[in-house]
Amino acid sequence: MSFDKFGFKKFINDALVEINFKEPTSIQNLVIPKIKKHANIVAQAHTGTGKTHAFLLPILNNIDTSLEITQAVILTPTRELARQIYQNTVEITNFNKKISKSMLIGGQDIQKQKEQLTKHQPMIVIGTPSRLKELYEIGALKITTTTFVVIDEFDMIFDLGFIDEIDFLLSKMKESVNISLFSATLPNDLKPFLMKYLNNALLIDDSKNKPSNKNVEHILIWTKNRENQVIFNNLINSINPYIVIIFVNRKDQVSMVNEWFNKLGITNVGELHAGLDPRTRASMQKRVQNNEFKYIIATDMAARGLDINGVSHIISIDLPNDLSYYIHRSGRTGRSNLTGKSFVLHNSDNQNSIEQLQKSGIEFKNYKFIQNTLEEINPKNKKPKFYNPNSAGEIASKKVVAKYKNEKVKPNYKKKRKAELLEIKRKIRRDHIKENISKIKKEKYQKRREDIFDN
Repeated sequence: MSFDKFGFKKFINDALVEINFKEPTSIQNLVIPKIKKHANIVAQAHTGTGKTHAFLLPILNNIDTSLEITQAVILTPTRELARQIYQNTVEITNFNKKISKSMLIGGQDIQKQKEQLTKHQPMIVIGTPSRLKELYEIGALKITTTTFVVIDEFDMIFDLGFIDEIDFLLSKMKESVNISLFSATLPNDLKPFLMKYLNNALLIDDSKNKPSNKNVEHILIWTKNRENQVIFNNLINSINPYIVIIFVNRKDQVSMVNEWFNKLGITNVGELHAGLDPRTRASMQKRVQNNEFKYIIATDMAARGLDINGVSHIISIDLPNDLSYYIHRSGRTGRSNLTGKSFVLHNSDNQNSIEQLQKSGIEFKNYKFIQNTLEEINPKNKKPKFYNPNSAGEIASKKVVAKYKNEKVKPNYKKKRKAELLEIKRKIRRDHIKENISKIKKEKYQKRREDIFDN
């Protein structure tokens, strides 16, 4: 299996050699021939399966460099994913300088973008829905000539409420435009949109090929009656990561975790979240992807699509509300045939979520810090409970056994014995409580007398 079978142009093959791509992945095998032949597709595949190059390679192969017009538009839900796809595009087009491209995202000067578009329309546009809509409305971006449209991470675009912008942009394109949707999941709410724009679309479901990353070890760390910060500190001191991403559910929690790091004496910590100003956000992504940080705190904005080389560990301070994002979080590690570990700080509040993830096929190992040492809890090898011959259960059992020792077995004897056993246990406990109450009253009375006489 190699990329030769796709019949790519020479510059594509040269680029594949340069980036060391030798064999196509499963989703690439399924998608590339379809897009190359201008088919409408809806592709479902998990993170880390090579989706980006599945649509990027055939589209770049089909660009007509003699036409200086926009021929392909790739839409992404986040600026970070747009930057990454743009960088992938640069890597391929380095071998064909005639292909012009532009990244058009929010957080950048829209006037500068307008000036660039006035000079020339790029053959391939990578951007976010809102910014592309703005540029079209001010007459800067001309997309009526588009032949290929890709909507990447479509389920996330839907969740973030960009469906109106997508609908607007597609309505400005020609009817014959080829549309490809890539998504990790396909919610039923998307069906009206699919029926509206995708005629005779091919559904390619590669998600069953990889239900969860087998290179990732999923670990629950029990935090009962202990603060997350204590467990987090112990965990950071216990692991030796190449790169670890700590995921939180809200951007305001980033500063909280950063403060935990400060107290550990760790100050060089990266951040990826929507609370950063545009310039810092772009700079931070570049530094993160250049592996300048060993520790990175992120919201789920960084869980989708971003490829950060060398991530060895993931820590989830809590589970996301949308559990599919846990798959994306853990998918940041264990890539390129490397192994990784995904830790979850576990408590009774997220027990139901854990059970749902287990039903989806994720196998968790249970660990606990015992005297600051992380040890696996194996239910099969639990230590036997301490035997107390004076416990209520033992006394009750002895009484019942003695009563029925010489009796013949009668119908319903088990039920009868069980009822008597429970009643004896209750009586022993009631007597024990009464005795304790009497003792406490006596001690209080004695202390009161002592207080009176002392005064």
